[in-house]
Amino acid sequence: MSEIHPNYEAVKKGLIPLTPQETIKQEKDGLDVVHDIYRYAKTGFASIVESDFERMKWFGVYRQKPKDSGFFMMRTKVPGGQLSAKQAIVLSQIADRFAHGFSDITTRQTIQFHWLRIEDIPEIFAMLEEVGMTTSGACGDDTRNVVSCPVAGIDPAEIIDSRAQLHEVSAKMTNNRAFSNLPRKYKISVSGCCIHCAQPDINCCSIFGVRRNGEAGYGIMVGGGLSAAPHLAQRLPFFLKPEQVWPVVEAVSKIFRDEGYRLKRNRARFKFLVADWGVEKMTTEVETRLDFKPERFSDFEIAKDQETDHLGIHAQKQSGLFWVGVNFPGGRIRESKLEVVGQLAQKFCAPGQDAVRLTNKQNLLIINVPEANLPALKAELDAHGLVYESSNFRKGCVACTGTEFCNLAVAETKNRMVALVDQLEAQSGWYQDKIRIHFSGCPSSCGQHQIADIGFRGARTKISGEMVDAYDCFIGGRLGANRRFNELLKGKIIAKDVHLFIDKLLRIFQGKKVNGETFAEFCDRVPKAEILAALEVPAA
Repeated sequence: MSEIHPNYEAVKKGLIPLTPQETIKQEKDGLDVVHDIYRYAKTGFASIVESDFERMKWFGVYRQKPKDSGFFMMRTKVPGGQLSAKQAIVLSQIADRFAHGFSDITTRQTIQFHWLRIEDIPEIFAMLEEVGMTTSGACGDDTRNVVSCPVAGIDPAEIIDSRAQLHEVSAKMTNNRAFSNLPRKYKISVSGCCIHCAQPDINCCSIFGVRRNGEAGYGIMVGGGLSAAPHLAQRLPFFLKPEQVWPVVEAVSKIFRDEGYRLKRNRARFKFLVADWGVEKMTTEVETRLDFKPERFSDFEIAKDQETDHLGIHAQKQSGLFWVGVNFPGGRIRESKLEVVGQLAQKFCAPGQDAVRLTNKQNLLIINVPEANLPALKAELDAHGLVYESSNFRKGCVACTGTEFCNLAVAETKNRMVALVDQLEAQSGWYQDKIRIHFSGCPSSCGQHQIADIGFRGARTKISGEMVDAYDCFIGGRLGANRRFNELLKGKIIAKDVHLFIDKLLRIFQGKKVNGETFAEFCDRVPKAEILAALEVPAA
């Protein structure tokens, strides 16, 4: 047993010194806090003991900023972002009744609420349960919402329909006490998308669609993750048949549970174990935990551009049906618009097939719409101010919670992003190429700024003696082929000037790009010093 690698059994037996978080988990399983939540709903916020604030994360409940405000944030579980119209309506009703009338779509394809009181949580749980939803595992050292391609099962170009494997993995990792005490949060992606839009490169355990000699199946990556120490996932040399997905995910999850680092909280993510072990050892360790030997396969075809969420209006593989993308800058949904979307799905989707899909770019899709219903649906979307024909700025914007509610953030992000999109559309409408702009309020990277074309990380700076919001700007990130995290270009750009900075940067790109290169490719070719020098030239 090494200094940083305690055996899980030794942890359980208390044979090694534990971090505060590990001590809390040994005293009581995170899943057991649900009983305390109902009790605290009667006794009030002031009666909650500190250790149970930590455990409440296992049911998606976090203290909102400031921590003594008496209000909570809550995340839900929506495997693959797949909602029925009724579920979408209930989520909107929860926002209207308990969350000051708004909610956020997250980068893990789920819905997040703010301004909740402990007294309201049992009723919210009941509303969710009535439509088959839960918050179990939405946070904490547990399996987070399992993500997938938002058009799984309906995309004519998909490699394989992953819905059965998605729901099997999600169901077996949720409320499962065998995996409710992991070293830290655990993120899984299961998708058969032809462009790997579910971001296998940055999840802890990722199942993605592959073809081998004409046969569709799955590959697997492990050890991805962002935060302050980003790692790209590594591919294991397996070709998996659909029925092998869960046993392999289970084996990988047991490795993280049993071998993952627990003595240092900042080393407890799965990515650190994978980086230390390497592909060869990880492959062998997975095989030893299986009662079959997966076929070896390493000739993976990787798409050039994974970073899309299938917005627009597109024909489905089901004859005569279409999906329609609806855009919400930064994921913020107000004015009961999620209920409106649910009602429109009930009205315009094929009978018995009303459904909504949330995306990891914080947008949503209405699916299964007969072609004949498209004109009427578009007219009603227009009437409600819901955008389905989006600019590239609107399509590519992602933002974390920011200082509005997060205890870690140092700069506002969500509301700045909402304003930014309008500013860019008005000021920079000349720009027509795809561009992805992400905001994170701190190094934790909930806004995934490291994989954006232009990523902003929250900072503070002093202007005329007053501290103001600012951002450090990073450029050139992407997933897929030639994947890489972006690099710092310039620090402490004043928040109010961000739109001006972006416009100038894009004008430099337009003036210098060659052979139709993308922004990321431009950032590879042109030295940062040259870009910085051009930024310093006064505007004409």
